[in-house]
Amino acid sequence: MTDPYDPPRPRDYALKEELESLREQEREGHATPQEQRRAEQLERRLRADEHGAEVRERRDADREDDQQDEEERARHRR
Repeated sequence: MTDPYDPPRPRDYALKEELESLREQEREGHATPQEQRRAEQLERRLRADEHGAEVRERRDADREDDQQDEEERARHRR
């Protein structure tokens, strides 16, 4: 899971800003069908980015655990 204290990535910030602008237009009743589709696209992209970050973090943690396990086994072999 991503650390809530990590600063947001610039791309995520830009996507969230655009999404908020589109949602505001939608609330005001000014959103076109194209803008609604764009908002849905941005939401999917943000979810995919968040999921990708979680997968990378999990993979990194697993790699560190594997390395520690290997070091532990090496110590026991001596």
